[in-house]
Amino acid sequence: MRKMLWLLYIALVVSTVCVFSMGYRQVTLVKADKVFDLTSWVPKKEIVRLMRYHGADGMKITRDAVFIFRNAQWIPVMKRDPG
Repeated sequence: MRKMLWLLYIALVVSTVCVFSMGYRQVTLVKADKVFDLTSWVPKKEIVRLMRYHGADGMKITRDAVFIFRNAQWIPVMKRDPG
């Protein structure tokens, strides 16, 4: 009887972990999609090229410009065409 309870407990823990990990993955994918939609005017290849060229670990992409962080300042490296 005791062995059966332990097996039931282990099955419950494993299934709970699986459910929570799948839910967390879906939430992160949704967040990633929302972030990408804001930067859709800059192609991903262009982002990678700019990061490699400037040696930056991170960028700030707004609706109008792309910035890198240098010397405690955000410096624009690319501006969006008004057209």
